[in-house]
Amino acid sequence: PGSCLSGVLGAGEIRVNSLHRQAAGRVAPRLAVEAVAADGTVEAVSVRGAAAFAVGVQWHPEYWAESDAISARLFRAFGDSVRDHAARRGAIRTAAE
Repeated sequence: PGSCLSGVLGAGEIRVNSLHRQAAGRVAPRLAVEAVAADGTVEAVSVRGAAAFAVGVQWHPEYWAESDAISARLFRAFGDSVRDHAARRGAIRTAAE
């Protein structure tokens, strides 16, 4: 609760598909651990002080992005951040241009 990821997902705890064989043992000082599995596996991180959306997840939200509201929120937040960045740079153009 209170983290970047929980704000985006609208939840403090979620179920994820942990299908990985490897996991982060330690994270860099600039990263904040956002989510941890019951076994202690780091499942998500964010970049401290990032100017834009900078979250990394260890699970696979793309598997259910079209049918799972939580996964869809993650992709929507990423897409919104990309569009905001492009708009600030003047990089968004209409198809007619």
